[in-house]
Amino acid sequence: MKQEPRSFLPDPADLRWLVRSLDLRSFSAAAREMDVAVSVVARGVDRLEAGYGVRLLRRSTHGLSATPEGAELAQEARALLAQLEDIGASLSDQRSRVAGTLRLASSQEICEALVLPHLADLQARYPALRVELLADDRVADLVTEGIDVALRTTVGHSDLVVARALGRFERRLYAAPEYLRLHGTPADPSDLQQHHTVTHTAQGPAVTWTFLNPRGSAQGKPLEVTVRSRLAASSSALVHHALVGGAGIGMLSCPLAAADVAQGRLVEVLAPFASRTVHTLYAVSSPGRRNAARVKAVIDFLVKAAKDRWALAPVR
Repeated sequence: MKQEPRSFLPDPADLRWLVRSLDLRSFSAAAREMDVAVSVVARGVDRLEAGYGVRLLRRSTHGLSATPEGAELAQEARALLAQLEDIGASLSDQRSRVAGTLRLASSQEICEALVLPHLADLQARYPALRVELLADDRVADLVTEGIDVALRTTVGHSDLVVARALGRFERRLYAAPEYLRLHGTPADPSDLQQHHTVTHTAQGPAVTWTFLNPRGSAQGKPLEVTVRSRLAASSSALVHHALVGGAGIGMLSCPLAAADVAQGRLVEVLAPFASRTVHTLYAVSSPGRRNAARVKAVIDFLVKAAKDRWALAPVR
């Protein structure tokens, strides 16, 4: 009598270990992301290899890579796991599922301008959610530091992050009225070399700012001016506070300077020469966390806050 081939039904958790181990090229990185022991991840992949009777991963000093069979299984597993998450979402009310701790990383200035004003609304909407705010200009590593969502103005070309745009903005030069009263207002970008400038320590002692020439035959062409800062600060928030305090002229994101401009604490400098370069603020998460209810809920909340209640609208 011919024996039927043995049927193997994999555990979805084991499929997730396989997918994330391949994405991150490491059992240990996948374990940190999911907050489990490395042995749990490794045993899950071992069960898949034993169940299917094929080798799924190659292990080397450069990390993990997929065999042809492993690559095929990972592709199918991604689709299956997405379907399972969709089923779960349709069977549960999102409000009741948004729970646990969410770690949110951003610069102090963006945290103060975008997150803190709306934190009470977020907590009222999701009472079972606990938020940890990590305010630092340093770019945090999402996986190794267990970050659920990071707010960034740059996103590298990497398959290990998922980015959603919150808004677009420009950066321009600002100074306090008192500073301009004492030192004069520059009429041309070249005048900046005779002024006190405030920069970020990450930029070094010499900083090059780019402008556009609105006049003559050079109209619209980029113009670069290198300045040596008299004051450098280790965070964008400190740069901002120093400018309001009259320390000099410095570069700020327009949405973050808007309230001070409206209330007369800051004045835009060299507006006709502004480069009009548009930057984007992103909410970034890792692929392994993007479908978590708390991550999706917080990012959706921040998108609405940025659009309706903060000056991150598209620049004219």
